[in-house]
Amino acid sequence: MFLHKSCAELPLETRHPAHPHPLALSTEMVPSGERCGTALSDGILRGEFSKEVFVYRCGDCSFSLNVTWVFRALFPSEGEEQEKGTIRHFADDHPLTYFHFNKPIKVECRACEQQIAGPFYGCPICSFYLHESCTQLELAREIAQHPFHPEHHLTLFFPASEVRCDACCSCIGKEYNAFAYKCNECRFNLDVRCATSFLPFGYKQEDCRAIEHFSHQHQLVSFSVKMENMDIRCKACELKISGEVYGCPDCKFFLHRSCKQELPQEMSHFLHPDHPLIFRAKPTYPGGTFACDSCMCVSSGCTFSCEECSFDLDLVCALSTFSAIKEGVATEIQHFSHDHSLTLIYRRTALGCIICGGSVLGLAYSCLTCDSLHKSFLLHKSCAKLPQESDHPFHPAHPLTLQSKKHFFCEADGVESEGFCFCCDKCQFFLGVGAASLKKPTLKHRPHEHDLFHFKRLGGLKCCNYCGKKSSVDSYRCVQCDFTVHYDCIRILPLSIKHDTHFHPLALLDKLIVKHHEDQQYCDACERTRRPDRGVYYCAECNFAAHIGCAIPSVEIEETKPAELEKVDREIARLVTDIQQKETNIEAMQIELEESRKRLEELRMKRDDLAI
Repeated sequence: MFLHKSCAELPLETRHPAHPHPLALSTEMVPSGERCGTALSDGILRGEFSKEVFVYRCGDCSFSLNVTWVFRALFPSEGEEQEKGTIRHFADDHPLTYFHFNKPIKVECRACEQQIAGPFYGCPICSFYLHESCTQLELAREIAQHPFHPEHHLTLFFPASEVRCDACCSCIGKEYNAFAYKCNECRFNLDVRCATSFLPFGYKQEDCRAIEHFSHQHQLVSFSVKMENMDIRCKACELKISGEVYGCPDCKFFLHRSCKQELPQEMSHFLHPDHPLIFRAKPTYPGGTFACDSCMCVSSGCTFSCEECSFDLDLVCALSTFSAIKEGVATEIQHFSHDHSLTLIYRRTALGCIICGGSVLGLAYSCLTCDSLHKSFLLHKSCAKLPQESDHPFHPAHPLTLQSKKHFFCEADGVESEGFCFCCDKCQFFLGVGAASLKKPTLKHRPHEHDLFHFKRLGGLKCCNYCGKKSSVDSYRCVQCDFTVHYDCIRILPLSIKHDTHFHPLALLDKLIVKHHEDQQYCDACERTRRPDRGVYYCAECNFAAHIGCAIPSVEIEETKPAELEKVDREIARLVTDIQQKETNIEAMQIELEESRKRLEELRMKRDDLAI
């Protein structure tokens, strides 16, 4: 029987926020039908049947808890527990016990409605939990003259059912009761975030400076917002309000101070150079909505409009493109891949970039001529800047040109793809646009002559040159040598070892081809053949080479086909499938052709009959 050191040190008895009673460590299996408390939601325990031998159990309640979940909790030391102890909180009738979780759990704090993690207090009986920091919030039982509702006092309460915050429109108490403020006279409600994010309680409304602004029919009052996690957004930039803002709480109309200063009442815009665009708080069209001529999104909010031409830009598109011009961004370009000129626009809904295939959001270049024909040609601003020809460290022999290909395998990450890539037609070397952005190596690995680049993900063709296993995540590569190694192999394999079957230390090499024996390469430890493109441990003085698995038996080595052979096999399989599909299409076309010929003959005979 073997135990991890941490498992051997598990306490025989502990407390857990999922249960009010002490839990004892047991070696018994969880009885059939008894559930393991793996998650907390809606104030009840949920989970799957435990298959663990070791569990924490409460004999009185027949409650069991998987030890895996005990690992997730870092319980305070005896001194810390005595220091923290329990606290009383006005929101719960029972004392709240101190706990500490090192990872987030599926429980939300009743004050801020964020996931519980780190130190917190809780009452398992009531399923009531608060971040330690939230227990220290000085939540006023009553708020006078809150900017969202200055007419009456707001009172702290727990909604008995789901209610809606009248500031950000989020639901309060959707999962369970949570803190909120209400007006007993007007049925006005605020969640804690909206209530506590504005000026400190007790402020005087007359102290807030009010201004007139063309963007809104009412006066805008200055506020100081303390946090960004409210769902109230600036009408100009549509980002969450924070810091210094101006607003009309009655209309839920807010502007960042910076947006208020930058918002023009009229602008000349390159997307509509014939006439100036005028700011409108609301669309003037009969339906009360407009379609933005940049992002094509339909809106009922503020617009920069030319009523004469029925041309509209929403504020985000208008201000983003307008700001880009001030920063020197070109409003129109001619790209080698397209016949028409491309115009700078702002996208708010995702469409695919012609070059990289990724979703385009924000500033981009689009062909307005093709848009008018209901065709899309769209480029990221960064992709539009890609050079047509580039020198790249992955292929130093020749420059690479940006071309469109129907099908290619990226030599860097092994991903099968189509579309634009950097390629060398002479060497049939293809590099995806994403992989081409990697130009700075990240690791110097002594056994290999070149620096290595880190790849988070690789296609199915790449195998580790040390262990031989598929290398799909967290790997390092030298593309020009087609050398791949797992991060774990770099971490685990020593650069030099001493082996029982040899006198001298053996050094780790990335590959080894023994001269005069190119056809057959052998491991001198097991006397079996080895692949020369795989890593070995080697003694140069004695010309002694050993498989990595022979030198370190604990390392699992997987014998796979050479990468080049596997690549050819993959290409053969793709072509076979492609040919079969085309043969099927040809058969279908032949059938259609015969039917068309038959129909043609029938019509000719009918015509002859009618002509007599």
